[in-house]
Amino acid sequence: MQKKLPNVKRYGLEGSESMAVLLDQLIYEGAQLGISEVVTGLTHRGRMSLLAALFEYPKDELLRKLHGGSEFPDDSPYTGDMLVDLAKSATLHYPDIETPINVDVLWNACHLESGTPVGMGKSRTKDLNIARRKKDPNYVIGDNVLAVSLHGDSSFAGQGVIAESLSMAGLSHFNNGGTIHIVNNNQIGYTTPASHTRTTRYASDIAKFADIPIIHVNGEHPEEVARAARIAVAYRQKFRKDIVIDMWTFRKRGHNEIDEPSFTQPQMYSTIRARKSIPAQYEDSLVSSGRITREKAEAVRRDWRNSLNMAFISSAACNPTEPTKPPGWRLLARSGTYPIERPTGVDEATLYQVGVDSVTYEDSIKVHSRIDRFHIKPRLKRLQDGHGIDWATAEALAIGTLLKEGYNVRLSGQDVGRGTFSQRHAMFVCQDTEKVYVPLNHMSSSEHDPRSSDSYGKFEVVNSSLCEEAVVGFEYGVSAEDPFTLAIWEAQFGDFYNNSQSIVDGYVVSGETKWSQQNGLVMLLPHGFDGGGPDHSSCRIERHLMLSNDSLDADLRSNNVPNVYVTYPSTPAQFFHLLRRQVKRNFRKPLIVAGPKTMLRLASATSLLSEMGPGTAFQPVLDDPTVSDARMVQRVMMVSGKLYYDLAKIKSEHPLGEHVAIVRVEELSPFPRKELYRVLSRYANASDFVWVQEEPRNAGAYSFAAPRIKKLLPEHAELRYAGRPEHAATCSGIETQQAAEHVQLTGEAFDGLRGLVAHLVIDNIQHAHSEVSSSSASVSTKKPSSSTMIPASAQHRWSSQPMYAAQSSEQ
Repeated sequence: MQKKLPNVKRYGLEGSESMAVLLDQLIYEGAQLGISEVVTGLTHRGRMSLLAALFEYPKDELLRKLHGGSEFPDDSPYTGDMLVDLAKSATLHYPDIETPINVDVLWNACHLESGTPVGMGKSRTKDLNIARRKKDPNYVIGDNVLAVSLHGDSSFAGQGVIAESLSMAGLSHFNNGGTIHIVNNNQIGYTTPASHTRTTRYASDIAKFADIPIIHVNGEHPEEVARAARIAVAYRQKFRKDIVIDMWTFRKRGHNEIDEPSFTQPQMYSTIRARKSIPAQYEDSLVSSGRITREKAEAVRRDWRNSLNMAFISSAACNPTEPTKPPGWRLLARSGTYPIERPTGVDEATLYQVGVDSVTYEDSIKVHSRIDRFHIKPRLKRLQDGHGIDWATAEALAIGTLLKEGYNVRLSGQDVGRGTFSQRHAMFVCQDTEKVYVPLNHMSSSEHDPRSSDSYGKFEVVNSSLCEEAVVGFEYGVSAEDPFTLAIWEAQFGDFYNNSQSIVDGYVVSGETKWSQQNGLVMLLPHGFDGGGPDHSSCRIERHLMLSNDSLDADLRSNNVPNVYVTYPSTPAQFFHLLRRQVKRNFRKPLIVAGPKTMLRLASATSLLSEMGPGTAFQPVLDDPTVSDARMVQRVMMVSGKLYYDLAKIKSEHPLGEHVAIVRVEELSPFPRKELYRVLSRYANASDFVWVQEEPRNAGAYSFAAPRIKKLLPEHAELRYAGRPEHAATCSGIETQQAAEHVQLTGEAFDGLRGLVAHLVIDNIQHAHSEVSSSSASVSTKKPSSSTMIPASAQHRWSSQPMYAAQSSEQ
């Protein structure tokens, strides 16, 4: 590289070449002890060399990328990533081991150490899936898969996600049988010396708080490095815990090959430049001990250089191969293919039985009396009645029916077992013994579901540690590994996701575009302005929508499948269908749900059991069910989420409410153009269109939805905004002020109605006079009915117009 492409930033391994020995020995030792898969996350430093020399990445493909080409085939829709984030799975063969070992080299975003929890989640899920296939009664977590994670010295000491990952590594629902962490300690962070990057003596000292043993080894002695690897694997297999190898090395060049390191470390680099390279030192040792000859060493070097030269020549014409998909992912469609939405409704008898099972427990479990009174008995009553189904029940029905169909479900987050708002109770804790019982893991087959309970999936209820970035990274790893496990992460409040923004940006919403790696992670983010103050009211819907690649210019005929689905459902039935839809499709996309808070117990925000029955599905747009005569509607309000119920209540009490339609936009990305156009076109006489939201104007869905809605409106129609003005904080922390703002914004939504309706009356009177003057018949004294209060001159402005007529240059 230094000879052929000296100006390419490759973050070379020179000075840390023993890393190849360390990784090779770890994989070999693991294979000797029965490991069949390795999940490894690499750092920027040395990735090119490790991929080429150890993980058998085709050298011509690497050189094509180094020349500025793509790592994907020429006709690929994927946009790729930086050189230092490349990955491709490998299968390694060792002559004295019969079974080859598969190495899953992780794609990772550039945010330092963010790949650590991803590898943990991926390796645990991979290990569990292998164990399920083997059905080994003596299985222990970590029997099949070894996780290896590489780190830089400064980032291992400095990045908070490391502390988060290490602290949760030993927790029952996050344990992967132990990760072997390797710190490539070149004693400098970019240009900053160790004395300024940490207060501890060793870069690895952060691991001490989690009682993780640390092996320090000098990287200039490859055989000692191999010995450290043997010790680490033996410890991991014996105790199934994390262990750290702190390999002391140096960095021959700057942070990258363009940097001049002596600007800031002149003495260090004076010493380094006078030093022989590690391979040269080891070669001298082998020759002097008689283990190889100088000619043999030169022959090895010559063969390697020849292979590189051949690859350099062929790289200009090579077309990379598509990354190999794991077996489960091969059953799904690739990005850009036609999406298939399968039915999500379920037989009502099955729904009823799952609902009953969700609150049934063993005789040995003594539940809290209040749970029995306020959770179990009300749920059974609602199921019996077939109406009043609340959000927690709908969620249990979605999860339970998926389990019956063989899908696994993992619900993770802080306090998710009970639920932040004491609404879920997915697990019962015995009041005498504190034994935890998860009812949905004890469902039995019935006459409506003849399948054996042995074929049911597993429901993993995970009360996580009090962190977000590492946990969300872990759940992304679960979802990226297994498309048939529904991985759900729920924030305690919607804004808690802020601490995981780097995982959302770098992995969840962009992983497929960059790496061809789909994921179906669900993020439940409680949202709503109900007195939670500026930090617990908003899940920042606007941020998620900014991350969506939903095309602003898409038309009604397009079949738009964006990188992320963003929803704000208003009914439990809608939530039920969303969860089931995630794994019933022929593709996977992440789903962001602005979840309920006050709606959890709002009597009007409930559903019928039949709304989850056969033939039902998620509806991206919900029309106003109270409109009896669409011709009467003069104002159409569009809204998402819980604000609908406040507006609906005002409408029901307003004397002119019959002239208003409140349309709910339940799905924001992809924006439901067809569905919304179909609903809006019903209101032929509407002249006033309003987007209503409780978030400030510079937040919420308005800035995303408005330009898309305007393309759907009749020519010359405008979209008005009703909501809070721009605000620096999410909302006010003063309860009285927030309440006053709510009254004001809902009032603005209904302002001016009298003027709109007065136009109708005047137009109707004028039309009546016109009829009198042109007719010789006697004038009837009968009062016109409300159904005739429609302007006779009104035309259906929708049916005669082409799509997006308001913006068409031909109009």
